[in-house]
Amino acid sequence: MNIKIIHEDQDLLVINKPAGLVVNRAESVKVETLQDWLENNIEAIKNRNFPDDWRDLLPDDFTNEYGTPEEIFDSRTGLAHRLDKDTSGVMLIAKHPGSLISLLKKFRLREIQKKYTCLTHGKFAVSKGEVNLPLGRRQSNRKLFAVVPDGRPALTEYEVEKFYPAFDLEKLILDRQKLDNREYGTGKPVNIKQKRFSLYEGFSLVNCWPKTGRTHQIRVHMAYLKHPIVGDQHYVGKKRVKLDSLWCQRQFLHAREIELVHPRFKEKIKYEASLSDDLVSSLNYLSK
Repeated sequence: MNIKIIHEDQDLLVINKPAGLVVNRAESVKVETLQDWLENNIEAIKNRNFPDDWRDLLPDDFTNEYGTPEEIFDSRTGLAHRLDKDTSGVMLIAKHPGSLISLLKKFRLREIQKKYTCLTHGKFAVSKGEVNLPLGRRQSNRKLFAVVPDGRPALTEYEVEKFYPAFDLEKLILDRQKLDNREYGTGKPVNIKQKRFSLYEGFSLVNCWPKTGRTHQIRVHMAYLKHPIVGDQHYVGKKRVKLDSLWCQRQFLHAREIELVHPRFKEKIKYEASLSDDLVSSLNYLSK
């Protein structure tokens, strides 16, 4: 696993999660997860090598209603939050029960700020705003989510960083030609139906600050605004997602920053992860 450690101290581990990595173990997951990687590679978690004073980091109002700190830590393997499989970026992990319980409370009280960057279809009429709409599971497909009146409250602030008015189809055809020649040596022109690209009406690079932590929140809120995220297999629509897959191999969503008060030192800290190489490469097909 190509997992980059951004920061590590006695309480916290901050990583840049690669796309394609599943965070949580489940019966349906047959591959190695981030939980497995943590148990195999991080000494404090692997051997339960906790600092002697870890209990000092527990919130004063903590109770064992949902389990002891050790039980909660073991069940989560230190994970204070999660990212979708195909989302890359900053993740915050606790190295002992005290820091985990502290982080979970901070998330619950919305004291931890997260910034995501996504590439969406179309041009925003309003370049800065918020989406305050409840989310719930779709009736037609319980694995997916939608804006529903009786859903859980969900708030996303957003701001457009840059608008790309056009797509460089010539570059895509040339790159696909080179790829086919390397793989198959055919030398034949790539069969790309140019008409389909009329579906594209520009792209917006958008920064999002989710103020709640609902599953698929940014993806659903952007789709509701008629600006679905490029490469999103579930929310972008069948026709456009086929085109997206020619130049963007996964959903263009990246956890860019996370900011919080350190549970031990009580100082504000911020960790960042630049856009991954595959997303930067996808931007090369867009014109400013």
